[in-house]
Amino acid sequence: MLVKHAFSVPGLLALLAASVAASLTACGSDGSSADANASGAAGTANSSGGNGSAGLPHSQGGAGLSGPSGEAGSLGEAGSLGEAGSLGEAGSLGEAGSLGEAGSLGQGGVPNTSTAGPLPESTFLYVYSETANRDLLVARDLKTNQERLVTDLRDDGSEGWEIWGHSISPDRRRIAIASLFAPTKADVDTKLSTRNVFTLASDGSDFQRLTPVSPNTGGARTNFSISVQDPVFSADGSAVIYDFGNWWYEGTKLQGGSQPWFVSTAGSFPKPFPTISSCTVLDPSINPATGDVLLHSVCVNSDDEGIFLYPSTGGSAPTKLVDKGYGPGAVDPLLEKASWLADGSGFVFVGNLELKRGTETSTAASLLAFDMTSGDIGVLLIPEPNTGIRNATLAPDGSAIVYCLSHDNGYDLHVIDLTSEPAEDAAITDDGKSCSPGF
Repeated sequence: MLVKHAFSVPGLLALLAASVAASLTACGSDGSSADANASGAAGTANSSGGNGSAGLPHSQGGAGLSGPSGEAGSLGEAGSLGEAGSLGEAGSLGEAGSLGEAGSLGQGGVPNTSTAGPLPESTFLYVYSETANRDLLVARDLKTNQERLVTDLRDDGSEGWEIWGHSISPDRRRIAIASLFAPTKADVDTKLSTRNVFTLASDGSDFQRLTPVSPNTGGARTNFSISVQDPVFSADGSAVIYDFGNWWYEGTKLQGGSQPWFVSTAGSFPKPFPTISSCTVLDPSINPATGDVLLHSVCVNSDDEGIFLYPSTGGSAPTKLVDKGYGPGAVDPLLEKASWLADGSGFVFVGNLELKRGTETSTAASLLAFDMTSGDIGVLLIPEPNTGIRNATLAPDGSAIVYCLSHDNGYDLHVIDLTSEPAEDAAITDDGKSCSPGF
């Protein structure tokens, strides 16, 4: 169903340049429009406010960790830690140790033994969850509305695996994923189900594993797991940065933390990417124009929570762009990676907003835009009641936004056409199993 919306700006670039704040009304799974009162929350969001803890991300948008024996599972709904409680002493990777000196996101090139051509700029990837533990990576072209299977992760003789994050290289010839695909005997001998980072050609061939076996350093810890997820390419395509975490329980309290690591696509050993050491830092996205790295921080010290921008070499003094807050005018960023404009002038991200619908006050996982010049946060889309935006991606030319909408029947993809006047929001899928889009 195609629905017109009161979005008067023809493109996101114009939105950011003019600091316009508008509200789109999402189509629900039944094609109905949102509560008109939702538009009252649209405007320029105040990024200040009180902070709090957040949950751990899953590539499909939920809070995810492997279970005690590494079986894939979820710890709660949409970033919640469920019964686990707080993050505890987040950021302590402890026994994992340092694998080397941290440095820049890379020199060297992307190895490519495949003859597959680059993905068109109008093509995005998304994850189709065939079952709870088996994902398909699909490529869809917005111009032609044609799609094809990139990989079902069965080339190793298995029935398939989950995908916990994916990205496309700057030259659009390679894809990075995090998955349990093709475990070796050494992987199995750790008695943990730890994902690895792979790259593959745009046609799904030429799998290359970038990460080594992760030693089991859990000792006697309860439900110890190692998380590897959300890989993204550096701005020059010579390296992949990803989340690496150690997690366990002490009673009902989740302990541990996650920090970004990076590995050369040429095959060097992974190294930690320097960040604020007192925080769990995750969900990297790369400014394509500068190579700077955008990361979410979840901290025991609430003053350090939010979305931060690091230089391409990392560091301990990043620039805070979005503060984590609650209440009217504040933004609570969800733990999902942001998506940049090609010129680096801004990005879109997902965050909870407090709003009134009639006489009721509630929160809505909404689509937001950050303007790098003004520092303003614009509200792009507030979903209808009982739905939420899980994650989103911006077309390289700023012509469209594809987002994943959570609803009672699962997850589905929508596209906002920013070239029309007014902008148009249309459903792409209705299967309840499609999410995590990425250009």
